[in-house]
Amino acid sequence: MGRYSSKLHFLMSAVLVLPAQGVFAACGPDMYFSESDYDHKAPMAAPSREFAEDMRMAKAGSRTGQRNVAVSYEAGYLVGKCDEKAAYWYAKAAKGGDDIAIKWVAARNYREKFSIGPECIGPGCDPDADDGPQYMSLSASGTRGHFFATITINGVSVVGMIDTGASTVAMSPATAALLGISGEGFSAQKVNTANGVTVAFDKVIPRMKVGPLSVSNVEISVAPNTTMTLIGMSALRQLKMSAVDGLMTLSK
Repeated sequence: MGRYSSKLHFLMSAVLVLPAQGVFAACGPDMYFSESDYDHKAPMAAPSREFAEDMRMAKAGSRTGQRNVAVSYEAGYLVGKCDEKAAYWYAKAAKGGDDIAIKWVAARNYREKFSIGPECIGPGCDPDADDGPQYMSLSASGTRGHFFATITINGVSVVGMIDTGASTVAMSPATAALLGISGEGFSAQKVNTANGVTVAFDKVIPRMKVGPLSVSNVEISVAPNTTMTLIGMSALRQLKMSAVDGLMTLSK
């Protein structure tokens, strides 16, 4: 991933074709954030040095810079999330020969082919169905190849890291409050973490989404020292997963 190796870098696939002139207006003006401001609580007056450098490289024709900018817009990392701008820069990087961008584009083309053709069968083919799309594609991020996705509870979305080693969906009390999770019905237990023993509060959420994919009766854990939301097996076991060459597909 080159110099783009900070904590949070990507996520869910957007439209694929190069947007027409003027389509960016739908996202509004860019808003900039620090690398640790995952919840976008403190907009900055100017872009971070990392994002500014990526954008400079992208505009100069660097396919690595273009892909990094695409990932930022896709994930809402360092800049406000904008699917249209993400698709634009992914397409630019793919045209320039960037392998990751080419795979992103190919994966989107493959999904689009079957989502609109006669081969598509089931609720994922109906854009008006309650459950929405039945698949999503993620790109590996950082030197360790982590995958990130949004989770949505009570209509509010936050970014979490896919973690097959976690038994539950883990989050901080602040994130739980942001998602509108009630304090009722929790059970407390001691857990061992990298920062020592702490008390976690567990609860089953009747319904949530991982990206566009609905899952039900998901156990979550809320612990004070949780620094990053983790999407663990209580949600992932309800989905089909595959990962090849830095691309992960989740489906139902």
